[in-house]
Amino acid sequence: MIGLDLLPHLVEVEHPGSTTDRYGNVVDDWSASTRTPVRAWVQQNTGAEDTDQRNAQIGEWLMICNPVDTSGGALTVYGEDRVHWAGTRFEVVGPAGPAYTPIELHHYEIRLRVVEG
Repeated sequence: MIGLDLLPHLVEVEHPGSTTDRYGNVVDDWSASTRTPVRAWVQQNTGAEDTDQRNAQIGEWLMICNPVDTSGGALTVYGEDRVHWAGTRFEVVGPAGPAYTPIELHHYEIRLRVVEG
């Protein structure tokens, strides 16, 4: 695991609840979501603008965190989750990337995206 002194950012990982739509399908319900506090390192990797018929700022970010939350429970992050940090809501892009030592899971590398505008 990564030492907490190297994970200065406190983020919240938001997991959606679920509900059944009118067709009987189970769908995400963000009004019933739960948030888990996590110590992490968050950094921006790329930034871009989309000015084709709108003014959007797009950022690709990387979050590195231990496989446990702040209470010591196992952390799970899925592609449908969101991450909140410093007043910004990020989308998780794909599954969390596990990084292993020869004997155990060491940390996760999670790709994030933010689009404003």
